[in-house]
Amino acid sequence: MIYGHGDDAYRYEVVFKANFSSNVWYQRTAPVLLQHLQEQLPTIANYPTPNADELAARITAHHQLRATQVVVTNGATEAFYLITKLFAGQTAAIGTPTFSEYEDACQCHGVQPVYYDRAAVLDTHFDAEVVFICNPNNPDGYCNTVAEIRQLVTAHPHTTFVIDEAYIDFTSQIRSSVVLLQEFDNLIIVRSLTKLFSIPGLRLGYILCSEQWQKKLQQASMPWSVNAMAIAAGNYIYDHYTALVPTMETLLRYSAAFQKAIDALEGYTVVPSPTNYFLVRLAQPVATQLKEYLVHTHQLLIRDASNFRGLDGHYIRIASQDSAQNQLLVNALAEWNTSE
Repeated sequence: MIYGHGDDAYRYEVVFKANFSSNVWYQRTAPVLLQHLQEQLPTIANYPTPNADELAARITAHHQLRATQVVVTNGATEAFYLITKLFAGQTAAIGTPTFSEYEDACQCHGVQPVYYDRAAVLDTHFDAEVVFICNPNNPDGYCNTVAEIRQLVTAHPHTTFVIDEAYIDFTSQIRSSVVLLQEFDNLIIVRSLTKLFSIPGLRLGYILCSEQWQKKLQQASMPWSVNAMAIAAGNYIYDHYTALVPTMETLLRYSAAFQKAIDALEGYTVVPSPTNYFLVRLAQPVATQLKEYLVHTHQLLIRDASNFRGLDGHYIRIASQDSAQNQLLVNALAEWNTSE
């Protein structure tokens, strides 16, 4: 799904007042990180380290793992394509609704997708060789605890579980399953730096796994997939992690109030989420029309969620911004009701 994701502002010749379509950190990239990247621009004259080894060392130290347990990738999406490459000709279980790139990666590498209800994952028996679990889930924020992930991995020892933790820092409801890597070999965790530090244009993610999986994934990777500027950003982030990592308390408070305000409007039902993003069910299947109305009438961008498998034109996805920007959307949604 190359063109079906959120943050498609490039499609419009509009100066947006607020962008609710992307789930990245709402305060944008830290100025000190931008300044550092400007200083690193001359490094593009040289090839980066083939496997981003210096950044891999920082990542493993941060997670208290071994150097043989990480693969740095060109965003989390590259990780899914690498993983499915190792399961060619086999079967992958994918929750619905969820991030579309699991399915696209499967199709790219000849992996047969089968589907399960993401919210019913604990009641599902898996026969597939690999299972993808987005946790917290995109687009609805549904979460599973570490204990629940342990339960699944234990019950299916011959199945590999890929836990996508791209949004793990955007909730206080659950913790990372990285602690389980010391216990299980049938577990792969994918993380992203682009959302938390608002650098999606750089594309930077990584895989945490067993030494056996790391070796296979590294062999399947192409050299220099992570560019010099992304590596520079990652190195700086981990060298200054405490100072740079955002505090989620305020954003989650904004999100909770935002959800409540939209749910109070006639014609909109919020699917409660413990994250900064959430689904809204519309009374009528007009997600595409509503999105275009908000773009051209109010210069506000939302995510039309009708292309998530399992959803339809009744659904939009919204990511909280600050309280003032959130109020702009609440007012616009109320106005849409009167304009129909």
